[in-house]
Amino acid sequence: MSLRNESIRAALGIVLLVCAAILIARSHGPMRDVRIAGAEVRVLEPTHSPQIGTAFVFHGLTGNRVIMLNMGQWLAAQGLRVYLPDAPGHGRTPGHFTHAGALKSYLRILAELERSGEIHPQTTVLAGHSLGGEMAIRLADEFPAAATIASSPAPMVLPHRLPENLLIVGAQFDMPPMKQIAAEMIRAAGGQRYLPEDFAQKRAVRDVTLSWEAHASLILDSRGNRLGAAWAREALGAAGPPNEPGGSPFAGEILGLGGLALLFPLIAALLVRIFGAGRSEKTNRIAPRPVTLILLWALAGLIAVSILYFWSPLQPLHLYGGSYLAGFLLLVGASAGLPLAFQRWRDAAGSLPQDGKVPKSKSAAPILAGVVLGVMAAFGFTSWLSWQLTDISLNGPRGLAFVVLVPASLVYTYVEEVAVRSAGKSAARRLGFFFLLRAELLVTLLFGYFVLLSGEVLMGLMAPYFAIISLAQWLGADAIRRRTGSAEAAAVFGAILAAWFVAGVFPLA
Repeated sequence: MSLRNESIRAALGIVLLVCAAILIARSHGPMRDVRIAGAEVRVLEPTHSPQIGTAFVFHGLTGNRVIMLNMGQWLAAQGLRVYLPDAPGHGRTPGHFTHAGALKSYLRILAELERSGEIHPQTTVLAGHSLGGEMAIRLADEFPAAATIASSPAPMVLPHRLPENLLIVGAQFDMPPMKQIAAEMIRAAGGQRYLPEDFAQKRAVRDVTLSWEAHASLILDSRGNRLGAAWAREALGAAGPPNEPGGSPFAGEILGLGGLALLFPLIAALLVRIFGAGRSEKTNRIAPRPVTLILLWALAGLIAVSILYFWSPLQPLHLYGGSYLAGFLLLVGASAGLPLAFQRWRDAAGSLPQDGKVPKSKSAAPILAGVVLGVMAAFGFTSWLSWQLTDISLNGPRGLAFVVLVPASLVYTYVEEVAVRSAGKSAARRLGFFFLLRAELLVTLLFGYFVLLSGEVLMGLMAPYFAIISLAQWLGADAIRRRTGSAEAAAVFGAILAAWFVAGVFPLA
């Protein structure tokens, strides 16, 4: 693609970013980040008056205060002051994650605010998603809130008494354990009831399943947030239908990501020119046939999950779930890479020049361009996502983990890059083959969970996020590959994004 066409697309990307920023900014009322009882907490002030109470919104495992903004904004629009805390080991709260530690942290926050008179149980709503939904329910034994809203709560031992005015919001395509715990709570409550007199007696209970939703996407569904807002109003005695928050934050985030994607090709082209890393002469990289590679990937995945059953090479990183995922990619890359490396060595040995001289090594410029573009993409997308969708910034131990994860991820991304090239010159075919290989990895991860009982439930719950980061990796790597002709540059770019994702998303444990 010519520089002129890329400039036109980049201009369109800037327009999308401006429109997206307006949509997001309109959704933001007064807010501030504070430290309460050692935890990082975002506080949203009510965007409608009068103030009728307070709310706490707890994120799930691998989440943070930013990812719960959408739910918080719906509650703030009802006249509630909303507190969005980061659990230990998540976001910007220091420490390491444990279930017991998260519950104690939330109890300390509630106790400190109750002592200061900023909150009162009878006018407070507790809400949460996944692990956060579990925490909101379990807090009922210590903090009798006016209402509890649990979005796809994680499996748990039921508290001694169920929360007052309990709403459970589930997803049609949620995992069976989440559906089972919701059914158990409804049975323990004696069935559903949510008439006005049930709210008055603090015994309302309801279970709603949203169609066409999965576990991870539930927090962004406006239907669920509207139900939660209406439930909070009813429990606190506020009349009328729920107020809608301003702006369109989710649409703004999507438009912004599209704008960044349109900007990237121009930035890549300019950096390739600056580094003098333009496409070199074509080389014949011989790889097995795609069918052979599909079988090889399946075998490598099974080898990886089997090894991880006994030993995790990256466990010292202490990333809850992240050490397992990164170790899995490292082992798959090593297992699939050995036969590919042997074939390339055999082919290269048979094609040496007649004079016996070894060709000179290639320039490092494409790899350097891949490194710079990878870091820029990670910083750019992180900055945008942290505004409304999720905080995956690196700091302290996460930065150290990132340094280790880049070379570990590179083992896999380079082998994958060589394999994907075997799909041919068509970008559509390469993309399809890329996602086929990634889908095989997900299937083997699920095999490890359901058959080998690895306990790594996050591998299934986070499948939508894996798909998104995979698409971003491929788009960026393909843009670099087409401009430099370097598999190494594309692989380095992919490794940086993969390492950033693992280090930024998974909690410290």
